Amino acid sequence: MQSWQTCALSGELIETPVISKVSGHIYEKRLIEKHIESTGTCPITGRPLNQDDLIEVKVAKVQKPRPVTATSIPSLLSLLQNEWDALLLEQFQLKQHLEQVRHELTHALYQHDAACRVIAKLIKERDQARIELVQLQNKLNHKVEVETNNIPEKLSINYVNDIEQNALKLTSQRKLLRKQQSYFDQFPSSQILSNYEIKQQHTQTQGGTSLDIQSNYIVVGGQTGLVSLYRSEQLVYQNQQNNQKINSINFFITDEHLRFVSSTSDGDLVLYQFNTETIEGIITSTIKIGQNITDLAIHPLGFIAVIVTSEGLLLFYDLRSGQQISKITDFEGQCQFTSVAIHPDGLLLAIGQANSQIKIWKITSGQLVAQFEGQEGSINQVTFSENGVNLASATLTEVFQWDLRNPGQFQKLFQSSKISTISYDKSGAYLAIGENKYIHLFDVKKQQEFFKFESHRDTITAIKFAEFNKNIYSCSFDKQVNIYGN
Repeated sequence: MQSWQTCALSGELIETPVISKVSGHIYEKRLIEKHIESTGTCPITGRPLNQDDLIEVKVAKVQKPRPVTATSIPSLLSLLQNEWDALLLEQFQLKQHLEQVRHELTHALYQHDAACRVIAKLIKERDQARIELVQLQNKLNHKVEVETNNIPEKLSINYVNDIEQNALKLTSQRKLLRKQQSYFDQFPSSQILSNYEIKQQHTQTQGGTSLDIQSNYIVVGGQTGLVSLYRSEQLVYQNQQNNQKINSINFFITDEHLRFVSSTSDGDLVLYQFNTETIEGIITSTIKIGQNITDLAIHPLGFIAVIVTSEGLLLFYDLRSGQQISKITDFEGQCQFTSVAIHPDGLLLAIGQANSQIKIWKITSGQLVAQFEGQEGSINQVTFSENGVNLASATLTEVFQWDLRNPGQFQKLFQSSKISTISYDKSGAYLAIGENKYIHLFDVKKQQEFFKFESHRDTITAIKFAEFNKNIYSCSFDKQVNIYGN
């Protein structure tokens, strides 16, 4: 507790005490007068204070020495005393200012934290509202059957312009990259690929039929409708959509969310959205095609799905709206389409058929530009090389590579009795072939096999190369999803 003999400002013993009528505190007279001259307020309460509000307290005083000249030691001590008084006043004011700043900072931090919480809540509500809006639009606008008579045969001019502009950009980028040896140096050699082994394995409740990758995400379709999404080394989303086999599953791009689409043998096109922040996935819409979907591919634009059916239909869908934008009926009832692939530039389609033929279709003009023949059996899969000049096709017994620069010319790369899937790497130098429970790696230029993985216990159904072949992914009827690397 403060003694009446000490100053409320300095805490020192008082020589000339005065008491404030405003606050009742006792001060050293010279200190409080200096404070009043500079601020005009009480230093303790902050209320207005002037010298008339000070009452001098009469106490016994020690007799002061006679005045001395400014050159004397007592005079210097008096000057030092004045300096000390000023320092104490300044220190007191700084303490008050510090307390005020601390209070303001605490308040500001509280407001910032509250604002961040409100913003996060609003973003979550916005995303949920968008999802509900899409679902509502699908309920209002989409019919159960999308078989309509007013779907155009050819794509509209807006889609054609977008596809042609994107093709020019992709072609120039590919040519530029293929001139740079540093680009190819990023891909591992065949010797390094030969040392790859399983570094991660996921076990599912049903066999996998289709697989796609995007960044560090893997999506797998199952034999009886199970959809599984993995991120790095863990399962983040799973949905049992029906009991139908998923023929194909692919990532596509419309916005900042992770999206993928699956197609089933009963004609369902199911669109998914996965929020990478909340780790939540939903089905945004289901489109009924009305025919058996045999294969699906995503155009390089990212949001156009190309679908082929067992009845010979070629369909184009805009996945942003879920609307059908083109329906090619030239071969309906005449051909049985089994597989489809899109050229890296996005201008051509390769369509495999059950009668061992391959149709090359130009998307922008809506015309058949070539037809390849010579393979035995149904063309179960077709895939373009990233170099833009090669096309690989697989039947149950053989794998051919076609030269697009010289239509009709082909090379037989592999022959067996149970070929299930094929996949080029991004450099176009290697081709992976799934044959029974083995994965064969081929050097395309040398046309020879250089390694074989024996890691599955049943038929391999899909193979994918990661960027720069850092990993190789595969799924199989044995309910295993394997990730190979070193």
